[in-house]
Amino acid sequence: MNIDDYERQYFPVYEAFAATVQFILKVALAADPQLPQPQSLQSRAKSVESLRKRLNDEGKLDSQTLEQDRRDLAGARIIFYTNNDVERFLASALIRDNFEIEEDSPKVHHPTPENDGVRYRGIHYTIRLRDDRIQLPEYARFAGLRCEIQIQTILNHAWSETSHDIIYKNRLGDGFGKKAIEGITRRFERIMDKYLIPAGYEIQKAQQDYERVLRGKQLFDSDLITLLQNAKNNNERYDILSGLKDYAIPHYDDLPAAYASLKGPLLDAVRAARADEVVPIETTFGAMRGMRAEDVTKLVIDIISVLRYQDAVGTLTLLFEMYTSEPSGRIKEEIVSIARHLGEYNINVYNQVGPSLQLALINHIDAMAPAEIDRAGPVALAIWSEALKPEITSQTWKADSMILRSGTVPASDQLGDVRTKAIHALFAAFDRSTDDDQRRLVLSALEEATRAHGAAERSDALLTTSLQDTTRIVEFLTKRATGMSYELRQHLEQARVRDYHWAKHLSEEGSHTQRKLAEELATAILKFRDCINGDERFVRYKVLVGFESVYPVQWDDPNFGFNKSEEFRKTECSRYLDEINDETEEEWFALITRCAETKSNDMATFPTFIDFLVQLAQRKPDVVQRFLIKAGRDLRGFLTAFLNGLFASSRQDIYEKTLAAELDSGDNLPAVARHLRYGNTHNPSAARSLLDRAIAIQDSWSVMECLLLAMQHWSTDRVTAPDVYVRDALSYLTERKDARWVYQAWFSASRESSFYDAVSSDIATQMLENMAHLPKINHHIEQILTQLAKHHLEAVWDYFGERLQHQDGDGDDAKSFEAVPFQLFGLEKALAKDPALSLAKGLAWFQRDARLFEFRGGRLLSAAFPRDADDFFVALANLVKAGGEVEAKFALAILRNYRGEAFTHNVLKEIVSLFPKNRALHSAVRTCIESYGIAHGEHGVADAWRVRRDLLDDWLKDSRQAVVAFAEREIANLTRMIADEERRAESDKRLRDMKYDDQPDDGSDDDNN
Repeated sequence: MNIDDYERQYFPVYEAFAATVQFILKVALAADPQLPQPQSLQSRAKSVESLRKRLNDEGKLDSQTLEQDRRDLAGARIIFYTNNDVERFLASALIRDNFEIEEDSPKVHHPTPENDGVRYRGIHYTIRLRDDRIQLPEYARFAGLRCEIQIQTILNHAWSETSHDIIYKNRLGDGFGKKAIEGITRRFERIMDKYLIPAGYEIQKAQQDYERVLRGKQLFDSDLITLLQNAKNNNERYDILSGLKDYAIPHYDDLPAAYASLKGPLLDAVRAARADEVVPIETTFGAMRGMRAEDVTKLVIDIISVLRYQDAVGTLTLLFEMYTSEPSGRIKEEIVSIARHLGEYNINVYNQVGPSLQLALINHIDAMAPAEIDRAGPVALAIWSEALKPEITSQTWKADSMILRSGTVPASDQLGDVRTKAIHALFAAFDRSTDDDQRRLVLSALEEATRAHGAAERSDALLTTSLQDTTRIVEFLTKRATGMSYELRQHLEQARVRDYHWAKHLSEEGSHTQRKLAEELATAILKFRDCINGDERFVRYKVLVGFESVYPVQWDDPNFGFNKSEEFRKTECSRYLDEINDETEEEWFALITRCAETKSNDMATFPTFIDFLVQLAQRKPDVVQRFLIKAGRDLRGFLTAFLNGLFASSRQDIYEKTLAAELDSGDNLPAVARHLRYGNTHNPSAARSLLDRAIAIQDSWSVMECLLLAMQHWSTDRVTAPDVYVRDALSYLTERKDARWVYQAWFSASRESSFYDAVSSDIATQMLENMAHLPKINHHIEQILTQLAKHHLEAVWDYFGERLQHQDGDGDDAKSFEAVPFQLFGLEKALAKDPALSLAKGLAWFQRDARLFEFRGGRLLSAAFPRDADDFFVALANLVKAGGEVEAKFALAILRNYRGEAFTHNVLKEIVSLFPKNRALHSAVRTCIESYGIAHGEHGVADAWRVRRDLLDDWLKDSRQAVVAFAEREIANLTRMIADEERRAESDKRLRDMKYDDQPDDGSDDDNN
């Protein structure tokens, strides 16, 4: 069809076609009450004059294929009132359900760098009638015709129609009015940028706000309390609470009254949630896990956080009740966190009520029975602790930033009352504490009262208050020092020596009042020091055990460092060894037993004590022999040190007798194993006896220690027939699916090269079989796999293949099982040595199960061969060329993990070239190209797609037509995606800016609701 054919014959046909499309749209919109109704629907066939002008501009006036060249010969326009209406319509399937959409639709018109910022905005679909309509006689004449459906807001429509009529249609010609038209064009651009776009978003925001108010009103009118009481399960309960939080609470006119009526129902909702079973949520994609009691409780906590200042004391009461009955430790931590936020000094709250909020909270707790307080002790501790902190803070959120403000809380008489009451409450809590864990929590809260000297902008008044409070706390602790454990005394002495040096400094440089108070504090601290150090047993204890110890010189020298402390400890330990004799043996046994009873998971606690025990056993083996006979469980936990010392002593008979007794009893075989492993002894018969005994009594931990012993000393004479020894240990552990040895073996893997270099393929396979039961492969386990892969690469690949099969199994263990790591930390270098082997293994896995290969086996291969693995990609391309569709799908499953990087494109080109008409493969290629990983900033996604689009320029130079054609389509597709993303990003930013601009400029922040 040419222009003349269009004018004489086809114009009326296209006109009728456009009217038909308009009618179909009108009926479909009217039939769906969930969709917004448009302001108007329009249709037209492109006028001959306009078409002729457009063709002339494009140099296609002689075209004989107008029906292919122009997609807008028939046009329909849907004009909506607001941006929201456009978005809701686009989210529907109305066009797709009623028409056949062309492959390259829709086209997004939005100002971007690609179109030089053209201001026109709209969404265009190119459609045809569906085949089922074309079969009807009344529609048959429209077969093959295309229509462009334009979707706009009324503001954009008014602008485009007016600007089009003035700028495009009424051209003045050359030689006249050029500058005037340019000025008019700029004016239209300014109208769009300055007035219409902001107006459109303002209307959109107003509409969204109104819809939120309406949703909140529906909940308000429905009686939220009754809804919560009648909720059938946690899914319903969660939905109701979500609506309350998002739609009702922001719009209550009397929020304090609303909160008063909600507190009881919120607590009831939490209680009811705990009693309900989890009910799956049915969706079109299948059943999802339903809401748990924890989910409901977390949402209630969020609501309480928002409303906490509406009734601070009521909030605290609610938190106490929730904490007391809450079974989940994680939820309890969140409740305590809300208590901290409630009790903290917030600048905006403080400006309104001063410290009266903290005073009210503390008074409320004071009025409670001690037993009631202790049932929710961490909540009370949070309130007391926050009341003693010197900091005052606030945060204010802006559209693209957050402002943090901080300072020291202003001192006042009322603040003094708050601190005094909090301290007294903590004193009472300390006296009620039943163990050191509780006491440490109380002490941690009390320490907040002593921290004003660390505040950068402290006031003199607050510093004075801190000095007085610290003295009061030290005096309290001194009175109770003799009843404290050694561990607690040790901890407190370290804190006090710091305070002492601060006080001494202040007594010389502070004001007159501060100097006096500092001297009083220093005196009180020295009394505490003398009190706890009056116990010689404690003095010895802190030399032998711990890393918080304070020694006499440190009180005079604040720079007394770690090295000097260690020298002092060694000197004292040597002196203590000399003091141990027949007369003092029982005294020292009691002290050593007390040291061994110290509970700690810190490696720095016992090194000095262990060295002391080794030297004691070496120098006085007879004493140690008697100690071991009567030693309890805690002291026997240090058996390794005793054995090491006895071995180095002159009494080998005692050593051999002790070793034999331990092997016979089997009570502490791990300690024997550590002695053989780390000590200087070479006793292969004992090592064999140890393993046999451990297997006999099913002591798995000792078997692991034996395995580690053999691995560490493979090339020595410490173990006879080490290969048999290792096989026996691994057989036992594998039978029990126990691979915990790897968590000790990893850090020495690189140092034990003699073992990994010499290990046979049978043992390597046995090790990997044992490790198959590990739930995850972390960077520790990688160290072992890396060593094995040096000589047994295929076995390691097979190991991962077995793990992939295991993950596809059923059972609870499969749910927590992760076959391959998300990222490799060194293993990739070993795995990448043989690309052909890796691809062969990977293809076998893919053929076995392709469903999730991309996220498992494909991910492993992509991690093993990062971006600079040229040999791998060459091998992958060759595999594709030599194979069929299966190999292509296999390659794509791997390449999707590379986030569209340029080095994957050669393989992608091969797939497109080899399968030019395979739409499924082309779709997968597009997915590889469009993937971008992490994007940053407002326009990060659009920028990432621009990079991906630019990479396709190289495709256009390819000699293969299928590759060029694919690239042209994908460039057009990415251009559409970029415009749509720019449109979305602009909308998000505008609406976010308006959200924060709407907030009152009164200094309030998100914490002050």
